[in-house]
Amino acid sequence: MFGFFIYVLILIIGAFLLPEIYFDTYSERLIYVIGPVAVWRYSWVMLSFFRAMFYRKIVFKKIRQEANALSDESKPDHVFLLITTFRVGTSVSAVVYREAFKEAINSKMDVTIIASIVEMSEENLIRASFQQQKPPSNVKLVITRVKGSGKRDGLAVGFRVVANSKVDKARSVVAVIDGDSILSEGLIDKCVRLFALNPKLGALTTDEDALLEGEDNITEIYRQWYRMRFAQRHLTMSSLSLSNRVLTLTGRMSMFRANILGDKGFIDTVQSDYISHWRLGTFDFLTGDDKSSWYHLMKEGWDTWYVPDVVVYTVEEIPDRNYFKGATTLMLRWFGNSLRTNSRALKIPRKTLGWFAWWSLYDQRTTMWTSIYGFLVGIFASIMWGPTIMFAYLWWIMFTRLLQAGILLSSRDKILVSWPFFLYFNQIYGSLVKIYIYNHLYKQSWTRQKTKAKEGERWDQWYRKSSSDAMLSFELLTFSVLVMFLVGLLTADDLYKWLHAIATIFN
Repeated sequence: MFGFFIYVLILIIGAFLLPEIYFDTYSERLIYVIGPVAVWRYSWVMLSFFRAMFYRKIVFKKIRQEANALSDESKPDHVFLLITTFRVGTSVSAVVYREAFKEAINSKMDVTIIASIVEMSEENLIRASFQQQKPPSNVKLVITRVKGSGKRDGLAVGFRVVANSKVDKARSVVAVIDGDSILSEGLIDKCVRLFALNPKLGALTTDEDALLEGEDNITEIYRQWYRMRFAQRHLTMSSLSLSNRVLTLTGRMSMFRANILGDKGFIDTVQSDYISHWRLGTFDFLTGDDKSSWYHLMKEGWDTWYVPDVVVYTVEEIPDRNYFKGATTLMLRWFGNSLRTNSRALKIPRKTLGWFAWWSLYDQRTTMWTSIYGFLVGIFASIMWGPTIMFAYLWWIMFTRLLQAGILLSSRDKILVSWPFFLYFNQIYGSLVKIYIYNHLYKQSWTRQKTKAKEGERWDQWYRKSSSDAMLSFELLTFSVLVMFLVGLLTADDLYKWLHAIATIFN
């Protein structure tokens, strides 16, 4: 509270110091330049907030009541827990499997835990942990060993175990769980009941919270950043689920109908997915297996739900002691996975995909530009009208980001004074990362597995890099010139002189 007191005090003092003359002189142009984009962005924030609140407080509350009223006969005949473990610490694996075994036993259902692993040491650990729990006959363990070629192969092997099982796939479900995800108590029962309510429900995913070991300053920075991101995710996913569509089925823990997951087309898609790009050609989709599974369900027209009252705890590792480098690494992976799927997802018929989901995907494309629009306006306006314009812009940013952080109280019990700064960092720097990776979609790697895509022949490497850098430069230059023109820093005559000078150089 002391931190928020200082924050608000700075805002109040700054409000008295704002130069009125600049608002009087610049107000009309400011309204025309920033107004439409600002109205669009803040309207989208408020729309997501109200949709999320309506979903959680009314729609899902009713869904949960109906699910709780169902008899045990409505539950699936069989539940599979597919856990993929690759280069996860022994201490983390021990907790993950122990809690998964406990949850399987406490569910009182027929459960098969499929452990997709690489190392023999992992197999010994898992078997010993399973025996320690003294499982009943209705809980079984299946261990599959795969070569360390990546998560997609490990998933495909596990999927084929489900496909070859003798259970009724139409009345069974599969939870796909990362090797660093800890299930909360009652997760199986709370999730499987929902499939009986909606025969069109193909998959669901849940809320998440981050666990980081360590109490040093850099770990605390990452911890606060993760918690802010998951609070945002909770709000966004709730808003999307109101339309029976979410934009990701996170690999940390998502639950599918077994007849979907056991389908050969689904397995092939997840194991060997690829995209065809007009400039970069065809290349394998290395990371983002959850995006592949999501895309398969979307094009088939399945409903997908977000379960806001169930939490999965994810054990996060710090990718770099330098927060800036670590955040960059994570953003490149997260945003790259989203944008690699974005183009093909927008080609799904809107009636199949859903109008709000389609609009949200389209917004992913525009947000990376509209989010830096105000920042560039502030810079160019300061050059033209004086540095106090930037002071006014920074005051406005502090004020609005405090309000946006306050909105996240609808997602979490408390917020931290660092969240407004993280929100703005994610907006500006995150947008720049999105713009970069959108033009370099071939760049992909995992943070934990240290797996990278093959670069190909030297000519391919040169072409991809040079053409991607050229596109990035062209887009940034064009956008900057457009903003300068709108602000008034450039005129039509200036643009004509620029174009004439460029034409002279080439001639």
